Amino acid sequence: MLRRAATAIFALGFSAAFAAWDDPHVEGAREHPLLKFYPQASVGEYTARDFDSVEIVTAYKKGAAEPTVKTTVEGRITTYQYTHKPNTSPLEIVRQYEAALKRVGFQTIAAGKGASLPGIEEVNAGDGFGSFRLDRDGKPVAYVQVTSGYNGGPEVVESHVVIAEPKAMEQKLEANADSWFDAISQSGRVAVYGINFDTGKATIRPDSEKVLQEIGKLALAHPELKLVIEGHTDNVGAPAANRKLSEERATAVKAWLVAKGAKSAQLSAAGLGDTRPVADNGSDAGRARNRRVELARQK
Repeated sequence: MLRRAATAIFALGFSAAFAAWDDPHVEGAREHPLLKFYPQASVGEYTARDFDSVEIVTAYKKGAAEPTVKTTVEGRITTYQYTHKPNTSPLEIVRQYEAALKRVGFQTIAAGKGASLPGIEEVNAGDGFGSFRLDRDGKPVAYVQVTSGYNGGPEVVESHVVIAEPKAMEQKLEANADSWFDAISQSGRVAVYGINFDTGKATIRPDSEKVLQEIGKLALAHPELKLVIEGHTDNVGAPAANRKLSEERATAVKAWLVAKGAKSAQLSAAGLGDTRPVADNGSDAGRARNRRVELARQK
């Protein structure tokens, strides 16, 4: 229902009098099921990944001390870099998206010129910015974020469009209790991926069960092994909040394992927040690697 309704966004939102530019789109560029290509603009850069992460403005309250809330959204991420018809204004691009998206149920989080949106660092005063969210059953199923501006003068107008569809990562690497035991025996610890939580919470998602079952097998097969369940985060957010959240998540993992038969005395939980990154927090991929659970042999 979402995709069928959304394919008509631009047909509803943009004037049919516009003709597409003659410049070809970059090789491989495809229209997204949510949005057709922007009229009178060419795609110079295009990416589409089944699973990645991107930082999105998910809340904005003008006048607040910290008006902008940003969230790292994981899921299917598609990006477009457009060059528009000369003298198209950055504000027009944002308003076109806003009007089109509203027609199919998107909510506007923030939209306008940078000068009218203090606290949004993505744009300068004369640039355009828009962030929009589509909900289904009370949960966000898609975000669209647009930034637009001039590049060297009014004759070159560019925009960057991000479409983020939240979803859990498909677990492709098999979790294996035996390989984890070998790693712990050799180095004293092992990083575990595939334990997923609700955003900003310690609620374990159902798709984490397979990985958690393997940790349970590890604990039951080696009762002599005392493990510290460590929670780790990226550096998005305040350090104190990250440490608290990571501890709550580690505790939730321990509680799940004990409920399934593991001995409480064999397990302990610790939250280390963003203090021990294993990758560069400056990239989406690096932050994704830093959000993890580690099993460490208790000394």
